[in-house]
This record gives sequence, C-alpha cells and structure tokens, in this order.
Amino acid sequence: MTIRIPIMGMGTNPDDSGSTYMDRIDNHLAMTNVKDQLCMVMNAPGGGGDTGFHGSFSIPKNYSSAPKIIIKGILDGTPANTLGFGMTLLGRADSESVDAAYESEATVSNGTWTGYADEDMIELSFTPTGTLAVDDQIVYYFYREDGADDSTINFLLTSLEFEYTES
Repeated sequence: MTIRIPIMGMGTNPDDSGSTYMDRIDNHLAMTNVKDQLCMVMNAPGGGGDTGFHGSFSIPKNYSSAPKIIIKGILDGTPANTLGFGMTLLGRADSESVDAAYESEATVSNGTWTGYADEDMIELSFTPTGTLAVDDQIVYYFYREDGADDSTINFLLTSLEFEYTES
C-alpha cells in the first residue's frame, strides 16, 4: 500500500534569503472567497540563487521502498517559463553525527502550462536521492531551484509530503 505523510512541521525554518516565509494564502491572492490557511510563500528566485527552507522528519517504521516527495501548492501569477524545485537531504540513525554534507540534489520542474492559470492548484513529485532507512531522522533543504527556475510567478506551498510503500 502507498502511504503519504506531511513533512513540514516544527522543524521547518526558512533560509536567510527573505524570499521564503510563512503567511496566509489570502494575503497573496486577490480572491472573492477568503482563504486564511497558512502556506509557505516561495518567491521566484530571479537569478539570486536557490531560495527555500530547512526541515526534518522521521522515516516511519512501516517504510519499505518507492520514496517520493510530493509538492502541492497554488500558483501566484500567470504561469510561464519553467517552475523548478530541488531538495537535498541527509538521513541519520541514532548515534550518527548530523555534521555531514547533504546527499545529492534531486530536482523537478514544470514548463508546460496548458490548463493552468493564476490561483490554480498544482501537484509535482520527484524521487529523493540519498539513503533512507526506517527510523532515520531526515534533515533537508527544499527550495526553488534557481538553475532550472526562470519563472516570474511566486509559489504558495500548501503541503510537502513524503510518499512511500509500506512493508
């Protein structure tokens, strides 16, 4: 069976760029119907480097295989060009030092906008790189990937999830 769990939580911390921060959805969209739910605002990188946030989560005891990162959010602006995301992570077991480099980067992008408009929901997914094991504490950096992202829209991240097949 496939399981999804949210991975944004207490350990979520925007980077120092000032381009990523928590706010209410309705502070960014001109809607008739108010949506005061929280989101992580991820402004367009604009050539200034990757911008995002740091977080952590634990690999569940029933984890078996087929890991995916699921990105859900709202387009803030008329979509054009390529919207790109990336993630680096590091898995640590009990008594392993967290003072180690992140493992390889995994990325996903979308440049096909047929059927999408300002204020539309979008879902993207990718397979994270790195070694994942049951009970590991995962520390990660999730970001708008400046090298692939030449869009001018902002992105309102409403959910970041870890999907896997259970044992």
